[in-house]
Amino acid sequence: MENEKIKKLHVHKRNPQDAFLGNDILINPKDFPDVVLRDILEIHHSDSDNSRLLLQVTTVTGEFQQKDTISIEHSIASSFHLKPYNNVVVKKVDPKAVALDLVELLFKDQYFSRSDFWRLRDSLSNTCAYLNMKLEAYDMRAQVYELWSKGERVTCGVINSDTRVVFRSSTSVVQIFIQMSSEMWDFDLYGDLYIEKAVDGFLTDLFAKWKEQNCLHDVTIVLFSRTFYEAQYI
Repeated sequence: MENEKIKKLHVHKRNPQDAFLGNDILINPKDFPDVVLRDILEIHHSDSDNSRLLLQVTTVTGEFQQKDTISIEHSIASSFHLKPYNNVVVKKVDPKAVALDLVELLFKDQYFSRSDFWRLRDSLSNTCAYLNMKLEAYDMRAQVYELWSKGERVTCGVINSDTRVVFRSSTSVVQIFIQMSSEMWDFDLYGDLYIEKAVDGFLTDLFAKWKEQNCLHDVTIVLFSRTFYEAQYI
């Protein structure tokens, strides 16, 4: 296509003490005269359509002067199977064409109020997101867990004003109520007690899933029942 460019891929390691090396992507402005700040670039190898990476341009200062070359942060390039020192196709894309419908953010060991959620959501508007991306704003930290667009899971995209942002905590306070009724000692069609299905089925599967997702919830299990009294005793 007309706006596609073939460039050689380099990688760099993020350096928190160096603002320039803190960017996800570095480009030479002379190679991309039509690209301005906050534009979205699509990067992929010409022989692969599966690992298309979307990144937002956050610097065009000209400090990166290597000709016909772009540089992507090392961990991002590795996650999207982009091979250093190989040619990649770089294309400027319309943010509306790659907009996300839903973003799930995961956080832990932090308390967020409603105003915190709103501020973090507002800071993400018109930005690019990718899987496992680490976010930090207003002393709040989160990680991109899932991305959805047009009913399908995707690996990257653009968050706009219409994107739903869902916050999930891996360190929540969870209370599980189990009613110990007489039916819990009944057998199901396969000969299992319902109490066994609750303990060895539901709870076991739930804790295994939390362990797989590295969750550290504070769980309280409450066993409760009820008793019927005749009206004359009330």
